[in-house]
Amino acid sequence: MKKISAKHVLFVVKIALAAVLLLWVLSKAHWGDYVLAKDGSTWTCLPRAEGAKQYVSESYLQALLRGRLERKTRSFAPDQYVPVGPQAPQEDAFAQYVRPGLAGSLKAMNLTLFSLAAACFPLSLLVVGYRFWYILRVQNIQIGLWEITRLTFLGQFFNMVVPGTVGGDLVKAWYVSRHTHKTAAVIMAIFVDRLVGLLELVLMAGVMLAIVLSFGIESFEHMRMSLVTTLAVAAVTAGLMLPFFFPSLRRLPGLQWIFRRLSVMHHIKAAGRSIRIFRRRPRYVFWALVITLVGQSLFLGGIAMIGLALGLRVPVYLYFVYLPLIYILGAIPITPGGVGWVENLYVEFFNSGAAALSAIVALAMLARLLPVLWGLPGLVVAITGPKLPKADQMQAQLDQAEAEEQEMGD
Repeated sequence: MKKISAKHVLFVVKIALAAVLLLWVLSKAHWGDYVLAKDGSTWTCLPRAEGAKQYVSESYLQALLRGRLERKTRSFAPDQYVPVGPQAPQEDAFAQYVRPGLAGSLKAMNLTLFSLAAACFPLSLLVVGYRFWYILRVQNIQIGLWEITRLTFLGQFFNMVVPGTVGGDLVKAWYVSRHTHKTAAVIMAIFVDRLVGLLELVLMAGVMLAIVLSFGIESFEHMRMSLVTTLAVAAVTAGLMLPFFFPSLRRLPGLQWIFRRLSVMHHIKAAGRSIRIFRRRPRYVFWALVITLVGQSLFLGGIAMIGLALGLRVPVYLYFVYLPLIYILGAIPITPGGVGWVENLYVEFFNSGAAALSAIVALAMLARLLPVLWGLPGLVVAITGPKLPKADQMQAQLDQAEAEEQEMGD
């Protein structure tokens, strides 16, 4: 009973943290057009003007965060603000300093590019579903591609639409286990599916970052945070991969104590046969990476097209450095579904003098909204499929089936 209560308390804390992080992101944005002061503060442009003076105001949210109920207003003096850049209109002194807000960014959005971006997300889900189907077939688990596709959208629904204690992977594992007695192999397939996706993101960020730095496209100073993050993520990923391919590492002094306490190692041990398949036949992992490259290129390319549609002055190649890192770090379970946490990462990575902050927030919100919308078809699968038990019951059923499979020597 205490364990269940602790889970609920932790979930409530995560929800509260997600709300705080979202508010923090939104506090950095402006609905209307705004200017950036040299002290780092931002001010919304007001319709009010007197002669050569234009007035600006802080947002309501910014005022509340500063402990006031009324917004502070001041007159606009060009020498107090940072100009947008060399591309700003030179003939209008005021316009040189005005940055588009959320409303302006959305209103000026290129609808053709946005439509192409929206089409990339379901295509990416179809490729991800095919990858999972391929990994299951490698382990001789024969389930129709259409059924796997339905389960992929179901997992997307639980990950994006109703993020919480019932994750998409748990739901997929439970559904697939209804079709086969090889529960350990199913759990292993989902583990491999996630691991391959993580490895592909690390490789994509690393390769693109190496190209950018090797050819002098960007300076080391500008890419310092991305470089440090990529190296750290690569080290952690390698730490996850090595015991997967070399089980003897799990028996080393010190490491044995760590691996014995990792919940995922229980499943890896039970799925020994599945591990040997992938370890002895690396071409299966290679083709899974190729499939993943297609799926993730569609997903990340869709987000890049949203940025282009919004008019963000960010080079396309930087999307394929920043976005993999954002979604790797966003997978850390700080908040349900990474809500608020991922949006803050967008601001941290994309924020520069060349990109309007409000447009970056618009990009982050649209990158959240479109996958959520494409997760809604999974609701149909949830309604028409077997009734889902509670998360603890699903996990207990999977653990029991896995234990029985291990006792039978499968």
